[in-house]
Formats: sequence, structure tokens, C-alpha cells
Amino acid sequence: MIPNGYEDERMSIKTIAILMPGDMGHGCAIAFRENGFRTVTNLSERSERTKALSAKAGLEDLGSFEEVAKQSDIVLSILPPENALDQGRRFAAAMIAAGSTPPYVDCNAVSPATTREIAAEIDQAGALYIDGGIIGSNPVNEKGGTRLYVSGSDTAAIRELDGRGMVVRDIGDEIGRASGLKMVYASATKGTFSLHAAVLTTAHAMGLTEEYISELSESRPAMFSAMENMVPRIPLDAGRWLGEMNEIAATFKEACVTSKFHEGAAEIMELAHRTPISHETRETVDTSRTLIEALDMYVAARKGVKDAAD
Repeated sequence: MIPNGYEDERMSIKTIAILMPGDMGHGCAIAFRENGFRTVTNLSERSERTKALSAKAGLEDLGSFEEVAKQSDIVLSILPPENALDQGRRFAAAMIAAGSTPPYVDCNAVSPATTREIAAEIDQAGALYIDGGIIGSNPVNEKGGTRLYVSGSDTAAIRELDGRGMVVRDIGDEIGRASGLKMVYASATKGTFSLHAAVLTTAHAMGLTEEYISELSESRPAMFSAMENMVPRIPLDAGRWLGEMNEIAATFKEACVTSKFHEGAAEIMELAHRTPISHETRETVDTSRTLIEALDMYVAARKGVKDAAD
């Protein structure tokens, strides 16, 4: 649905709302501010870390979603996938209460089915909904190279941001296309991370780590390098990626392709989330930790899961 006036009225974006400013959200805020935009959010009920990241990014805390709706020219939802639908419902209610309906862009790693549910909530509030999917690392690191794929009946508002903090690519007028692309992309990247963690944890549990690493280093050095770099870091994001694997599994199931690969990947993310590493942050992570030390923690967490099952 296109609310009255959106087709012909091309707005000039000055204020961008970021809901919520975690690792990716605060990076987007920094990139947008560097390109001259005002960035705002609502930090009520948020953690001290999120508040610190917001301060670092120069995000203004407006104190309520209603105030965010009133003062924003466009809203970007960037948060863990399991919270995306609830956030959409809460902000739709806030827009109705505020009498203000800025375009709402859901940038979360959710399935096409979930994004259609969020779209229905935003439509009920009378606002324009844009389906989005972020591919690439934090804009602070990529310096304008992060891609935001979008789809929907009218994407003009978000396309104003193209080249001004990130690359915006319109891939059609159907809600679900942008989120679907994000799902299949992440199914390969983060799905592979989870496979690597599963393989190394199994080898370690069997006492075959030294032999496996020796063979892999000789026959597949690039693969081993990727494993060595990524597996110790997975727990930092595992809590968020667990929800993403579930959304990917739902996407595959809707497409009549097996969902079991990524249901298994979700189990590995849950295992990684059980390790002590998951309590660290990007600011506090022990960068000197070796792969073997990380695998010791994976195996210990696996034993905890097995003991609980028994």
C-alpha cells in the first residue's frame, strides 16, 4: 500500500531514525552523520552498552517512539531478527499515537514471511513500508561499501541515501524480495561459519584436532584460515545469528527446499552462545585467544548440552 502523497511527493531526508543502535545500527548512524544527516533513536529500556554505542555514534535519544515518529523523515529498523516483528508492532502503535507516519524500512535478517507480517502492521498505521536487507560489514569498516537491498511499491525515500553512508540497491516492487536475498546470502556465509564450528568441535571432541588441522592446512589452507579466524569469534554474534538461522530455515521451507541444514546451524549457534565467549563484546573480546582454547569451550558447552539432555 502507498499512503496518499508518497507517489508524487519526494521528500528531502534530513533526520534518520535508527531502531535500535547495536553494532550494525550504531555503525549506520556514524556513516549517516558523516554524510550530513541527523540521527535519532529511543533508548528507553536499552542496555548501558547500547547507550554507550549511541553516544559514540552521536545518536540523539528522543525518549519515546512517539517522539521518534514525529521528528523522523525515515525510520530504519536494525535489530536482532527475533525482535523485528514486535518492534514493527510497537512503532506502528507509536505512529498512530503521534499522528505521524514516516516511511519504515525493515533492514533485519528475517524471512519473506516475517517481513510481510511486519508490513501488515505498518500498513495498518498508514505508513509506507520498505523491505530491506543489509549485506556487508559495518559501514564504519566498509566506508560506503555496505549494501542495503530494498524492495517495495515505492522506495524513493530510502534511495535518497544511496552513496551517502551506504549503497542502496532497489530490486523490485514486491515485499519479500530484499529480505529473501538477505536470507539466501546469509544461508551460505553464516551457514558455512556454523558448519566450520560443527566440524572443528566434532574433531576436537574425538581427539583428532591436531591431525585434522594438519591435513586441512596442507590440502585446504584457505579453508583452514577461514575457520581459524572465524570460529573463535562466532559466539560474539551467536545469540543474534541463532534467530537468523531460524528465519533462513523458514525461508527454505517456504521455498520447498529442506530447512534441516539451517535448523542444524541454529543448534550450533545455540552451542556457541553457551560458551563463555558469548559474554564478551567486540570491545572486550580476548583477541589473544587461540583456536584450540575456543574449541575447548565449544566442547565443554557441548557436554553441558548433553548432560542437560540426559
